[in-house]
Amino acid sequence: MVNGGRHTQKELKANFTLVEGHLSIRHHFYNTLEALPPKWVSPKHPHLTRDNGLLVVIKGEHCGKYVRRIHHRYEGETTIIILAVVTRAEALVDTLTGETLQLEAQDLCVGSETKEEKQWNQSIMMALREQARKKRAK
Repeated sequence: MVNGGRHTQKELKANFTLVEGHLSIRHHFYNTLEALPPKWVSPKHPHLTRDNGLLVVIKGEHCGKYVRRIHHRYEGETTIIILAVVTRAEALVDTLTGETLQLEAQDLCVGSETKEEKQWNQSIMMALREQARKKRAK
């Protein structure tokens, strides 16, 4: 989410790039890369119960891992998202690693994937989600 300059709470796809030894946040603007000041940029956190697309862990020991939401549960005032760790391959279906994590939404950022990639990866998660629903029903 970008809030500054000509952007007011605008959702943009941005990348981190190393420029002259310094980390820079950039996004494509027409045919150029536009630099965004870090104070303008904040991560888009997933919706606790609905974001089933690609997510990226942005805090803690699992930082940088790609994950997909299986289910969620409540612990008092806190909502915990149960996640499956996946291995990404561009233009291919993700591979489940077998590892699961339980994190809060502020530890995650919504990842970028094409509509086709999202459709392809729905099928690998359906069985895990169904299994989680059955466990919760017991």
